[in-house]
Amino acid sequence: VESLNQSSLPTTTNKHKKKRKKKSKKRNLPEEIENDASLKKYWVQRYKLFSRFDEGIKLDRESWYSVTPEKIAEHIAERCRCDVIVDAFCGSGGNAIQFAFTCEKVLAIDIDPVKLENAKHNAAIYGVEDRIDFICGSFFDIAPTLKADIVFLSPPWGGPEYTNCETYSIAEMGDFGTKAFTLAKNISDNIAFFLPRNSNVDELVCLAGPGNQVELEQNMLNNKIVTITAYYGKELIEWGKGNQLFKDTNNQLNMLDDTGYAADFEIQDSVTYQNSSLSCDDE
Repeated sequence: VESLNQSSLPTTTNKHKKKRKKKSKKRNLPEEIENDASLKKYWVQRYKLFSRFDEGIKLDRESWYSVTPEKIAEHIAERCRCDVIVDAFCGSGGNAIQFAFTCEKVLAIDIDPVKLENAKHNAAIYGVEDRIDFICGSFFDIAPTLKADIVFLSPPWGGPEYTNCETYSIAEMGDFGTKAFTLAKNISDNIAFFLPRNSNVDELVCLAGPGNQVELEQNMLNNKIVTITAYYGKELIEWGKGNQLFKDTNNQLNMLDDTGYAADFEIQDSVTYQNSSLSCDDE
């Protein structure tokens, strides 16, 4: 009997195996994503939100579009390195987790118990839950009792609709804007304010107060500017002036992550403004 050469056998079996293998890799969408087409674009970006997403990260609907992408959160945490930091609106923990790697203690506050439970769960995945005090309550009520070196503000922006306006006013945030900033100022002069990319620069300069400075840092993902971080207080601004990241001529230093996305985060620009000539109306 003539033996068949292995290489002469039909290849349909291998093709079928490949198809089955690809099919087995397909992941079912979470129910909240499957039922809401507007969230699917955030699902595609999930590893940029949390590099350890597949280890069981939990997000509620709002957190899908409001959590800070991990690489940006890492950078902010490095700038905010201190003993005690307040994350006034911690949500599902994207920033609080990164602060726990650079600060001795993180006070993570949120009024939504679901978000706070998710934040605890997510912090455990990253192994930093012991460095975070999770506080369920309103920052507006708790702020007078807090003591910290730095306050981080990432309040609700009113949903993705902020992108529809040419210039975003902090007045759109209601109490989460100027009132939250004033309360934070009573805790510490050093404040990092995380805002939409189209925020009104004059308003942010006015928040600094007469004779004071604010540094506005633009952050880029997927080759476009997505957010602004406004830094207030001598310590945070001095870091920006003295750190090697800002000595590059174009301020466009690529940073690589470990999730297969190369150069997906850049410090696009950093500009320091002095509040000296603007007329700022009291609100």
